[in-house]
Amino acid sequence: MSTEQTLILIVGAADTGRAPMATALLRRLLHQRGINWIVASAGVVGHDEDPAEVEARDAIAILNLDISQHQARSLSDTMVETAQVLLAINSGVARVLKDRYPQASIIGLGALAGRQRDIPDPFRMQVGAWVSYAREIESLLSAGLDRLIEMVSGSPVTPAETLSPPPPAALPLLPEPPEAELRRAAIERCQRLLTLAAEMPGVVDWPGACRQIEADLPMMSAPLSPQDLSRPYAAIVQAMLGLTPQSPSPDQSSRLCAALAALRTTITPDALTTISTSLAAYPTL
Repeated sequence: MSTEQTLILIVGAADTGRAPMATALLRRLLHQRGINWIVASAGVVGHDEDPAEVEARDAIAILNLDISQHQARSLSDTMVETAQVLLAINSGVARVLKDRYPQASIIGLGALAGRQRDIPDPFRMQVGAWVSYAREIESLLSAGLDRLIEMVSGSPVTPAETLSPPPPAALPLLPEPPEAELRRAAIERCQRLLTLAAEMPGVVDWPGACRQIEADLPMMSAPLSPQDLSRPYAAIVQAMLGLTPQSPSPDQSSRLCAALAALRTTITPDALTTISTSLAAYPTL
């Protein structure tokens, strides 16, 4: 596979948060495959020359990467012409790109991974939420990496194209417990509702969406272990919903989505303390 002058351009909104994090993560994944492509980022409304958000820098540092030298920039026609693929950070950005550049090769991050998932913008959220979303971005990039390689090379990926040898034979993975699977599905369903309510406040019936989320809370908060504090945690999430009588703002939606994401695993006392603190500031958002 030729790797010279191949550019993957990750396009976000302001190019100060999710896009630079995704750029650093994709560079590492490609390096692990022995692929020396150029990966860069830009924003549809880029805050030119602004650094990455402090929380983005801290979150990516926790994942052993560095974006301290990043400077935001606005997407240009020249960048689009040079890039082999425009990887949009979410479906909204993908729609904007397809309208502006119908001739370009464009795909959203969720679509690349074959999932109906948009990573919310964690702007003004605590660094823990940024780390959670950075890990999810990494998961989506990993899941979609072979497809991205195929989009650029035009041919399926073969084992010879990777540096890592085939994994040794292992016992088959045990299926996920039905309770955990149902819990995850309920979380993802509610996150989609929250994202849609923030993006299309005049379309989504917010009272109905709230009722749906509240109906799913018992499933999302079923304890995974005797030490799991998910039930009191879910009660705080319900209180946050009660403080949102109208369609949530993007910031409120992001905070609620991040709170729900924590329910994927056992809730610890520290997680309960964090969301309790978040509740105190939530009405002022």
